[in-house]
Amino acid sequence: MEEDNVVSSFFVENAVEADKHETIPEDFLDLIDELNIKLSEFQIPSPVECVYNPTLYARQPFEMYIRNFCNSKKKIMYFGMNPGPWGMSQTGVPFGEVNLVRDWLGINGPVGKPEKELKARPVNGFGCTRSEISGKRFWNLFKSICGVPQNFFQTSFVYNYLPQQWLKSNGCNVTPGDFKASQMQPLYDMCDPTFIKVLKLYDVQIIVAIGKFCETRAKKAVEKHLPNSSVQIYYLPHPSPRTVNNNDWDKKAIEHLNKYNLIQYYNNSIKTEEKT
Repeated sequence: MEEDNVVSSFFVENAVEADKHETIPEDFLDLIDELNIKLSEFQIPSPVECVYNPTLYARQPFEMYIRNFCNSKKKIMYFGMNPGPWGMSQTGVPFGEVNLVRDWLGINGPVGKPEKELKARPVNGFGCTRSEISGKRFWNLFKSICGVPQNFFQTSFVYNYLPQQWLKSNGCNVTPGDFKASQMQPLYDMCDPTFIKVLKLYDVQIIVAIGKFCETRAKKAVEKHLPNSSVQIYYLPHPSPRTVNNNDWDKKAIEHLNKYNLIQYYNNSIKTEEKT
């Protein structure tokens, strides 16, 4: 009888763990769907003429990213602003440069079209031949540190504050940071609570804000919604080539990760050598 209890306990514990790996992605996807409904009511000011939302039209690879890599609690969130034209807008993965998403993360799949598509910024999914430098820099950095994706995702994941890319009629990218805070406050009132819910869902303890906009939003949202939280907020320079004097981003990023003592989370636990 005692032995049966031990066996039963083993299967119950494993069933609970398996269930967590199912419910966390579903809960996250529900949060994104709820946010998208709210965002449909937000009046984006001019000169924005077009909105791309890859969590909708690139749903299959987006869900693969969530189900494969964001299916457990995470200590660290890398916090980005929104999709880039040749990255997440093509693949559905944050900072999702096509080649690295397909060849390193092992994610691929059909990608549809946004409701309105600009000729200057076509969505070709994994057929896109342009490389997004920000995504290439970001994921190549962690590829060089981790070897295999699992060494990154055991403790970490990437989340974008806004699932939309905003475009002018000529295809030029526009971000929430390009507007006055007063104009964006209704947007912040939609996105901040979702951001906080994602932090809670994954039990995030460390936020690495990629760029000043994300650092500001993280601090304001945590201060307002989690005033007694022990969550730490660190700053990482954005990998965009548009940032002044950013040619040595990899070196700067490593310096920041070392300063925050984050490298320790990626150097162990899973062997990077391929089995022969």
